[in-house]
Amino acid sequence: MTLNQPTGNDWYFDSGATSHMTPNAGILSHTSFSRYPFPSSIVVSNGSLLQVTSTGAAQLHAALGLNNVLVSPNLIKNLTFVR
Repeated sequence: MTLNQPTGNDWYFDSGATSHMTPNAGILSHTSFSRYPFPSSIVVSNGSLLQVTSTGAAQLHAALGLNNVLVSPNLIKNLTFVR
């Protein structure tokens, strides 16, 4: 069994997420490759930690932009934090 990276730039709303997240820094603008991004890792449902490699901004629609999007190459979907 393998997990494939999503195709396209689809974003999924996730009420369990604590931040906006993506595996693909290439879809972001204003990417920051800070030596110590905050947070430095993402905790997923099984307790594993995924490293955050950079942060950036995403434009989902002309009227909807996301700031402080965390980049973790091991994610398999683009997630949008919602309350």
